[in-house]
Amino acid sequence: MSRKELLEKVRSEQIVGVVREDSAEAAEAVADAYARNGIRIIEITLTTPDAFDLMATVSRKHGARDVIVAAGTVRNSNDAAAARRAGAEIIVSPHTDARVIEYAVENDLLSIAGAGTATEIIHAWEAGCDIVKVYPAFHFGGPDYIRTIRGPIRDVPLLAGGPIPLDTIDAYLDAGCLAVNLGMSLAVPDLVRSKQWEEIGRRVLLATSIVQSRRSVISRDSTYVH
Repeated sequence: MSRKELLEKVRSEQIVGVVREDSAEAAEAVADAYARNGIRIIEITLTTPDAFDLMATVSRKHGARDVIVAAGTVRNSNDAAAARRAGAEIIVSPHTDARVIEYAVENDLLSIAGAGTATEIIHAWEAGCDIVKVYPAFHFGGPDYIRTIRGPIRDVPLLAGGPIPLDTIDAYLDAGCLAVNLGMSLAVPDLVRSKQWEEIGRRVLLATSIVQSRRSVISRDSTYVH
């Protein structure tokens, strides 16, 4: 996909499922639970063991489901290049690095840069990223912070970075985020340790149903207005 198409994919899906585990086996099981239950954008963080191999595996296993692989916690352009070779189409960073953004743009990858304050958000946007991840959104003030920051900064697409509890998805999207990062709220550590993959899948279905319900309401309201 092109950067423009990837941006529209994030805008339409509204959920980016984050995989950040302590073992490659657990990470693959979590990614499988995400893909099989409706998450179409899966971010594999580079803090996960064998992250690049997992990106290639997820792309191969779930490509038929139109799953897009994102690389998370990308801190330099070398890692961005390795992620691209492994099949990642989205580059996500917890911070703003102009070289990472430049690499993504030059290679038609979607760039998501991390920021927090108004100054950082504008800096990330002017550096050329496609989406600014407000991270960690909860600690900056949650949906209320997003709503406030959207007042003077309305042209910058924002993604809420974790932790994002499932019962706040609506609030973040209503506040003006085009999508949310969901990680530990889906792959709850206790569930991962006890290998309760079906329960993780159930939580995924709950999250995706929230987004689907929003789409139905928006579509109905749009039809009513016209």
